[in-house]
Amino acid sequence: MHAHYGAGGDGGGSRRAAPLPGDAGLYFLGSLHELVAVGLHRPALEALCAGQRDLAEPPIDRAYLLKILDEEISRQFGHPLRPLIELVLNAADAARAPQPLVDVTVTDGRVDVCDTGVGMGLRAILSRLLIPFATDKRPGIDLGRFGVGFFSVLGFGLSDPESFSLHLTTGDGIEGWAIRVVAWPGGGEAPDAPASAPEEVGSARGRAAPEVAAALMCSVRRIAPLLGTRVRVTSGLLEASAVRAYLRDALHFFPASRALVLLDGAAVNDGRLISGGQLVQERIAHPGGALAGAGGLAGAGAVSAGSSGFAEPARERLEEAEEARERALLARFHVGGRGLLPSISAATFHAGVKVDACLALAELALIDFPGVIELTEGRDALKVGPEFTAVATAFYRRLIQLAAASGEGRRTRDRLAEMAAQISALMLQSAGWDEVARDLARALLGPGRCMVTPERREALLGFLGPSVAERLFVPESFWAEREWQPYLPGERELLEDELELDPAETLSALARRRGDLAGLQLLLARAANPHTTMVALCRSQLPPDRGGADAAAPRRAPGAPPLPEAAGRRPAGPLPCLGTRRLLLIRDDSPAVRRPSGWSDWYALRAAFDRASGVREADLERDLIVGEPVDGTACAAPRPGERTSGGEP
Repeated sequence: MHAHYGAGGDGGGSRRAAPLPGDAGLYFLGSLHELVAVGLHRPALEALCAGQRDLAEPPIDRAYLLKILDEEISRQFGHPLRPLIELVLNAADAARAPQPLVDVTVTDGRVDVCDTGVGMGLRAILSRLLIPFATDKRPGIDLGRFGVGFFSVLGFGLSDPESFSLHLTTGDGIEGWAIRVVAWPGGGEAPDAPASAPEEVGSARGRAAPEVAAALMCSVRRIAPLLGTRVRVTSGLLEASAVRAYLRDALHFFPASRALVLLDGAAVNDGRLISGGQLVQERIAHPGGALAGAGGLAGAGAVSAGSSGFAEPARERLEEAEEARERALLARFHVGGRGLLPSISAATFHAGVKVDACLALAELALIDFPGVIELTEGRDALKVGPEFTAVATAFYRRLIQLAAASGEGRRTRDRLAEMAAQISALMLQSAGWDEVARDLARALLGPGRCMVTPERREALLGFLGPSVAERLFVPESFWAEREWQPYLPGERELLEDELELDPAETLSALARRRGDLAGLQLLLARAANPHTTMVALCRSQLPPDRGGADAAAPRRAPGAPPLPEAAGRRPAGPLPCLGTRRLLLIRDDSPAVRRPSGWSDWYALRAAFDRASGVREADLERDLIVGEPVDGTACAAPRPGERTSGGEP
């Protein structure tokens, strides 16, 4: 079938074949997909583990197998260097206490990932490492769960096959094995070809196919016993500075309790890459009311504990499983502070490994989801579900607690409200926002706040007066505006709360009815069509505590002179007019509308009316500066018999 050389069994069989001269320990040489086929076929796997030289062809559909392997090797992650993270996750799962370590060494064109934890024997290599999706990782507990980390690294051989190689050495303390995979260009010579087996190599090369998996050659050798695993990836695509920057960015929030990651000897996840802020941990209650996987593990423990001779190991396994489950439901939040590297910004993490970054947030906000949160098929995005929503909700409530504990002022609380909405829209896909938005609004924004857009802020302040600024919440981003809009009153509610509004009417009719308001005549002269321009008079509301006393007073009839100013009303702003979606509001308590005098009142009337009518700001200022004389005649009201631009005397 292909080149196999036995060099002793590994506990799976008793046959021991004599190694060939110069190739001591060589168990397999051939295409990678052929070795995968051996791992899928139990008789062939047992024969290879027993050291047999000649194996029967496994009855595996080669076309389908190559298709599956090609899909996994060619799979694109969100970042081209993401496969290196898969190696770190596998090493972290294998690392052992009391001081679990993952040592990563980077040079130009090469990356080494090492651990001294649980290694593999030949049987585990064939049945776990080399079989896509075949994994003994525990969901919600272990980091790597898809069984494709090994194959994702092989993708580095796609763009530059001649510079690529993957060399893995592993052992469980009793034996040691070395696996080497290289990309075999179609016209090149077979790598690692032993001089003693030219016929097998030639046969293998003759079957080479253009598919990715078919172009990968693999050798398996027995080496001296060792404990742990070292993976060396060699590729011309691995530029040292870029790899180091990516690993620091992706792993700086990795839980050190799982494994301390050393990059060229320096720890990257001990907190030194973040300055300031607050790190909190929170136990997340499982939405289903029970810990993930608890039933299966507890049931297995009960059976073992009742069996003679297995009580103590079963108890230890149960304790380890309980610790792992508690760890799987622990979320971490880091709010505030700043990253000491330009690439470190707001991000979501899964078990401490970045799956999504958000450079749109100025503040540093890191969210580490528990291991029970599932990943998407691409392994670099999170699935939104009940557990995801529970973590998101806990994060928002943590913001409320931080704001209450810090006692910060309104500006800081408004910034927290802005940040919370941005995180909801950009990082958490609005999960859990409906459950906590109203609580956030009460805690961070306070009562009576209304949301207005940035472009409307100045107009509202000019119309309602600067004292209304305490009621305005102005989102800085589109995302914050989108998230808060369903939960905060807006401009319409603000105007209804602050103003007494008369019924709408045309400007021409209002000017005839209210001859006592001299400013209306100036507005009438400026209107392009006063017969269709809808307006409404308004004035400041009485404060709530004056409502009872004022209720008994007779209401002012339309056309009657204004009532004397009541104490406690908000003073009118400098702009007497405000445009809304339906009509134009005019304040009858504004001095510029009651009795305009001087150029400042004329300017306020004209500028406010033109803005409310939709005139562009640049055109408005140009006309004011260039087209109008600055003298007393500019603000004079029309004389009797003089026609205005609306055609009325």
